[in-house]
Amino acid sequence: MKQTTFRIRRRIILAFLFCVLGVLIFAGLSFQAHREMGRRLRLVEQADDLVNNILEIRRFEKNFFLYKKPDSLKEARAYLQRVDQICGRTDTGILEFKTGPQQAQFQKTLQSYRQTFIQIERLLHDKSSGLTSPTFSRLEESLRNLGQELMSTAERWAKAERLAIDHLFLRAMYLFVASMVVFVILGFLVAVYIARLLVRPLFQMQTYMEKIAHGDFTPIPESECSSEEFFSLFRAFNRMIQELEHHQEQLVQSGKIAAIGTLTSGVAHELNNPINNIMLTAEALKEDFAQLGQEEALEMIHDILVQSGRASEIVKNLLDFSRSEQPEFEEVSIGEVIKDTLKLVQNQLVLSGIEVKRHLKARLPHILGNVKTLQQVFLNLFINAIQAMKDGGTLSIRGSLSEDRQWLKVEVTDTGAGIAPEDLPHIFEPFYTTKEVGRGTGLGLSVSFSIVQKHGGHLEVKSQLGRGSTFTLLLPVLAAEEIIPAGDRGAYASRSGG
Repeated sequence: MKQTTFRIRRRIILAFLFCVLGVLIFAGLSFQAHREMGRRLRLVEQADDLVNNILEIRRFEKNFFLYKKPDSLKEARAYLQRVDQICGRTDTGILEFKTGPQQAQFQKTLQSYRQTFIQIERLLHDKSSGLTSPTFSRLEESLRNLGQELMSTAERWAKAERLAIDHLFLRAMYLFVASMVVFVILGFLVAVYIARLLVRPLFQMQTYMEKIAHGDFTPIPESECSSEEFFSLFRAFNRMIQELEHHQEQLVQSGKIAAIGTLTSGVAHELNNPINNIMLTAEALKEDFAQLGQEEALEMIHDILVQSGRASEIVKNLLDFSRSEQPEFEEVSIGEVIKDTLKLVQNQLVLSGIEVKRHLKARLPHILGNVKTLQQVFLNLFINAIQAMKDGGTLSIRGSLSEDRQWLKVEVTDTGAGIAPEDLPHIFEPFYTTKEVGRGTGLGLSVSFSIVQKHGGHLEVKSQLGRGSTFTLLLPVLAAEEIIPAGDRGAYASRSGG
């Protein structure tokens, strides 16, 4: 059992470690995507700064060429230095487009722009040539073209970084959706695996436990023990079922012995009559043997044989009932079971002054059951009824089909003392009895309840103090039995009593 527990624990741990590994992989991918997104956002900020500074340079550049103010050149130089600072940073990814690095070309253009800017500043301080010379016009046009190229490159870089961020956002979204799908599939697979490992065997055991509760002690077949981890547990469970079945049989046998003990006095009285007749006939035959003719002697011998057969039949019925055997289910007529059981208690009924009324529908369908155990059920019910009617009364036995024609219904009613309301919920419990000491073991009804459950039926009771009790037995009819319509079904009632 410890090894089984260790295997189950190990497999569950491995399954959850597999899930944790999947979470860690997707967490790592998500972290990498967010890290790259953060880097790209910083590059976008730098690209925007670069674009803004170049725009300022171009603005002051235009102001200078329009108004020829030296202050505009100073402001432009300040922003040019900021552009140099941005391009001088060591961050990776600066001016890297999908077509490849553009930083060298940008630096070359920026250097040309800076040199042209310096030449214009020199011309501004040169009084001889001034700002009206052809050289100034050429430098002005070159500076405008270089500034436009710088602006185009910076804008393309900023646009490329924004596109990269869009792709990263899309990638992160796909990663999130993919992780959710994978986690759902992974969770389903782990749930199926754990269900196959744990839940399915437990449900199997629950099913067989419910069967045990209904009296079915069928062991779990080895073909259903597919789980290696639970095989030893199933084997132990089957051993428990075997022990329960053995103890159940012992309990049933104990109930039989208790019932036989109750029958002993009546059977002794019933046996006494044929034995007395045998003794009297044998003594008469011995004394008058010489005077008797052959026909008279044969007649007396025949009487002895008849009385011996009667006594033998009584003993045989008791031995058949008390014999311990493995119950086998077969097609059974409930009317015959009731008839044979009444024979066992016939003498007690006569001595107690109890009248028996049988109301059994004609041609009742057969059931699938065991004659001996069903006989024990009715014997327990009849003995309880006899003991409840100390001053005589009526024992009524009614048999019919239920309304849905799926159940055979037998009611055993007495006119005895009845059962107290506080005792009713406990009368089917083992060793619970309301009788005085020495008259009951508390096994009869509990054994009967177990036997009826094993037949797939129900045993119920209704009782009122001083007005008697009614035990209702419901047993499933055979599925292949032909049920005759209610209009074609007759009924008979027979009476016997003291």
